[in-house]
Amino acid sequence: MWYGSSVPKVVILALVLLALVTGTFALRVAWERLPEAEAQGQIQQPGPIQVPGEIQVPGPQQQAGQLMNAGGPTSGPIPIMPDGSCPIEFPVQRDGACYA
Repeated sequence: MWYGSSVPKVVILALVLLALVTGTFALRVAWERLPEAEAQGQIQQPGPIQVPGEIQVPGPQQQAGQLMNAGGPTSGPIPIMPDGSCPIEFPVQRDGACYA
């Protein structure tokens, strides 16, 4: 068996220490170059209170339109509601479904 080394232990120790010092220096430089985060309150400036626009009209909304015509049944049967009752639009309950 060969127990000897062709490179002295002092040289290996010096290379390891050099690598640690270089890595520490590189991390320090990278840490100093990170941008500092600013608080969001300092970025945003207070402005005037906005008045609701045409889309944001307060009060009851229109019930007609493309969204309300989403393809649901316009006449029975529809499934029974989770509480076991039928909605007002489909008051007749028969065979596990609600009919108009």
